[in-house]
Amino acid sequence: MFWLTNNNNLSVSLAALVVWGFLMAFLFNSMMWIIKEKKDHLLFFSSFMMFISYFISDHFYELFSQSTIYLTWFSFDVITAILIISWFLFYKPKASPGFIYVSIGLMINSCLFLAMYIDLGILKTKNSWWLWDLYSAGINVIDFIMIIGLIINKDYLGLIRFYKFITSPIRKKALS
Repeated sequence: MFWLTNNNNLSVSLAALVVWGFLMAFLFNSMMWIIKEKKDHLLFFSSFMMFISYFISDHFYELFSQSTIYLTWFSFDVITAILIISWFLFYKPKASPGFIYVSIGLMINSCLFLAMYIDLGILKTKNSWWLWDLYSAGINVIDFIMIIGLIINKDYLGLIRFYKFITSPIRKKALS
């Protein structure tokens, strides 16, 4: 928990690294789209929206109080998720693993941001507890999972396979 409250340089450096990661994912997907190696418009749009969202929201860090910034970041993640999922629902492309990882990651990050806002902004908690540790590690891990998912566009953690494994018996029962 030390690094959340006492090391602003580490959090700023990680934030810059995450924004850089989303920029690289966007540039990679742009290059693949231009040379027609991959024509996944959803992955291209998702990587673009993630970069824009994180780039813009990263600049709000100094403008808001510590507890209010979590609400701002929550809003950015929710708006980004709505835009990406709306694009998916409107154009109805095949859901790529990168898109699924980004969608799940945005939902998890949104929940963590909202929990931190409630804890610090509403409940005014002053003492460190397990939520702060979960937030500190969780946000960064999820961000890097989303970046990797956008770049390699594979189910590298097996989340999609696990979902299909879990829901397979349910679908078999429904069809019987």
